[in-house]
Amino acid sequence: MTSRRNLIVAGAVLVLGLSACAGTPTAPPAAAPPAVAEVAQPAGARSESPFPGYTARKGRNGQTLYCREDGVAGTRIPKLVCSTAETLRAQSAESKQQIDDIRQAAGTGGCNPSMGC
Repeated sequence: MTSRRNLIVAGAVLVLGLSACAGTPTAPPAAAPPAVAEVAQPAGARSESPFPGYTARKGRNGQTLYCREDGVAGTRIPKLVCSTAETLRAQSAESKQQIDDIRQAAGTGGCNPSMGC
């Protein structure tokens, strides 16, 4: 009889414990990563980034970084991606070169002399 009573009490405690956890979940506070901080702007000034979609931030060593939030497959939590101006300029130049190569290949009947045809 005591064993049955203990089992009932344990079940009731389990049910009460789970029902207490079933309330509305609270979202963790959004905080900036410790690696970067916002660049201070004078009052009334608009932050015009030379790179559309990126915001300027100051890195640990005082270097200006340009950051954007990227979506990650399988999660709703965005990932903060930061790069230096030099890196973004190099990526932009490489993308433009690839586009030019594709356009040139399309204009020569699919043959791109730089690719060895």
